[in-house]
Amino acid sequence: MDKTEIIKALKDSGEKLSSIIENTDKTLAFTEGKSLNLKIVRGKPSFYSRTEDGKMIYVSQSDQKQIEELATIYHAKRLRSAALKEKKQIDACLTILGKDPDTSDVDKVEERIPEVIMKNAVLSELTTEGYARKWQEGNNVVRKFRSHKKDDYHKYKTMRGDFVGSKSEVMIADRLYARGVPYHYEIAFTPEVVSDKSRPVYDEIGFVIGYEAFGFSPEAEDTLHPDFYVLNKRTRKAIFWEHLGKMDDSEYCRKNFNRFMRILDAGYVIGEDLIVTHEDSRHPLLPQDIDRIIEKYLM
Repeated sequence: MDKTEIIKALKDSGEKLSSIIENTDKTLAFTEGKSLNLKIVRGKPSFYSRTEDGKMIYVSQSDQKQIEELATIYHAKRLRSAALKEKKQIDACLTILGKDPDTSDVDKVEERIPEVIMKNAVLSELTTEGYARKWQEGNNVVRKFRSHKKDDYHKYKTMRGDFVGSKSEVMIADRLYARGVPYHYEIAFTPEVVSDKSRPVYDEIGFVIGYEAFGFSPEAEDTLHPDFYVLNKRTRKAIFWEHLGKMDDSEYCRKNFNRFMRILDAGYVIGEDLIVTHEDSRHPLLPQDIDRIIEKYLM
């Protein structure tokens, strides 16, 4: 959980506590100083109403209405007292967290460091940008990548320098790049294959960057190559993004339906593990649609 999420959680809790305090205030507004005293006599409860001047008045067990009123007052007073204390603590935390956010927030500090320095610095994987760089340079699942040089299919160049298969893929890649979302293009992927955690793969420094996967070949005919594999830096969750660009082509739809069924049957969930966009000749993908998806799933 980053600082922004902590602040939001604290504010949500503070609003809840404010509501409790407001409601208990309403409950106590017309109690005329009454309170409840409970005594246990021979193992049985006895209720007494304490007035403002300190007098104790016995309340008969048969007077259920008065017992209910006094019990409600008792509950409201203690709930209000606890809520006030907790609200005070939360307000103090928010005050501290709100001071000098540009210098006390780790992620904001990294945002303010000149890009030329960030590019050359060795970043800690514990920070958002450090983790994102490590993810971009390798992958948490070791699988071979296609080489995306210009060929008969990959004709369109992105801002990052990749060659992709359509103008819509250029648009997606460029919006991801502009928003600082790390992505891989067309990684080799077989949904049915599970990585073997007993066989780690290490990088040149000695960090574990993934695990071997038996029965997997990047060049096999049944290996899939989803359009994008993207990372939400805030949550550190990586998900696939498939764009279906020819939905008015029945053969294209049939082929992709079979691919999606393999992914879903392997336990992947659309909206959690997989983003799907689509278009046809009459309904093109729009930049604002891409931005909405990035905002919802990747920021």
